[in-house]
Amino acid sequence: MRPSEDYLGIVTPEEIERLYQSRSLGAGHPLIALAKSEAHQEVKTNTERAARGILRTNPDWLSKVKARLIDTSDPSNASSALGEIRAYGALLETGMAIRMNPYVPGKNVIPEFEVDGGDGATIVEVHSRQLDRAQAKALEKHRAHLHAEHKIAVEEAKRDGKVGVVTSSTIGVVPLGAPDRSKAGDSVLTNAISRICGIKNDDKQIDPAKPFVLWLDLQDPLVWGAGLSEQQFAPIYTESRDGRVGTGALWFALYGRKSDPMIEMFGLDYRQTAMLHEGRFALSPKISAVVYSLPDATVLMESPSAAMPLPARFRGSLLKAPSFRLDFSLCDWKPGLVRSQSDLGRELVARAAQALTALNPRSDG
Repeated sequence: MRPSEDYLGIVTPEEIERLYQSRSLGAGHPLIALAKSEAHQEVKTNTERAARGILRTNPDWLSKVKARLIDTSDPSNASSALGEIRAYGALLETGMAIRMNPYVPGKNVIPEFEVDGGDGATIVEVHSRQLDRAQAKALEKHRAHLHAEHKIAVEEAKRDGKVGVVTSSTIGVVPLGAPDRSKAGDSVLTNAISRICGIKNDDKQIDPAKPFVLWLDLQDPLVWGAGLSEQQFAPIYTESRDGRVGTGALWFALYGRKSDPMIEMFGLDYRQTAMLHEGRFALSPKISAVVYSLPDATVLMESPSAAMPLPARFRGSLLKAPSFRLDFSLCDWKPGLVRSQSDLGRELVARAAQALTALNPRSDG
């Protein structure tokens, strides 16, 4: 192993180059997006920092994920491996004891980690959200069309004696899926909430005797592009200085309840939108907490009604994770605190939506 040359300490320059050359129709690969690009610096730094920590403590584990990192059959394999590396590295920095792939009685699916701060073990399952399937297909079609256009442009350039051809095009991508306009109440907001609620909804890795944390890695640059806004952690936020407001999808996906009023902007009008289903914590009381892992923020959001609440030392130790944002987190420092704060957040949005929609200009006037 040549840590000074190998990317993340395990992938050789030759393997990186082969991976780069094997890209189909210019499609990206999560590892290449970090290893051969000057963009995505925060994600790149987070991933490399995590790998360095793992190399010091458990290099064998890192070697075992290499096959997934360089897999070209499905980009989600590399994406999930990178998410696990970032999560493992972040947990190592908390100082808690970590056991890999703990056995869960009666379950065939094994979670990633069992973490113990000294007052009880907590199961941590990592998930790296992938691009919505319909959006992925649209992107693949777009790339194929662009590739065909480029080939035509190259042939034309050869006939004209020109050297060097650049063919470019743009496509709008909604990572969590575009709304279905034929479906009542479907919007970018409600669609995003629905997709987040549906992550790992089968509870296969949950040990009913231990707290369970769902660690959502939202750092894949090929999925999230510029990344999610920190505003999404708030129940309600302002988008700009002209009175535009919005509802935080990451907050409501966890704490919202069916039929809760939310607020969106359509043009200059305030629009009240109803939550279409229960939020994740209401749907899954076995989930003790969700960790959102963004390029510049690690956020802990605890359930207001967890069957197994988080141990105090896990909660406190997580503050040592890279870029932990206590100001965005919702922690049950005192039993019942998260419930009261989440209820207050829902009430705040409901009252704001009611008041602001009443200010819209009358269509008849």
